[in-house]
Amino acid sequence: MENIYDSMIGALREHWKANNNAYPQRFELTQSTFDGLLADRRLVNETMNYPLNLKNGYEREFLGVPVAVSAEGNAMVALDGTRVQLSV
Repeated sequence: MENIYDSMIGALREHWKANNNAYPQRFELTQSTFDGLLADRRLVNETMNYPLNLKNGYEREFLGVPVAVSAEGNAMVALDGTRVQLSV
């Protein structure tokens, strides 16, 4: 089973490949998926003894792509506005 992190990475790589390395507009995640992603990211950072700079808003960005909470489901919004569904 794929997790949201892997799904986001895969979608981002495919977007870069199809759009000459251009970034998508944003990722949209449900509140529960967003919370799970944050928990996983915190766990990895704490395990690696990497200090989180909570003041810089890292939770609202994923590899340079803005992340928004949405009730419409988990998706990447491509450069052209197309919604690409993400599997969880």
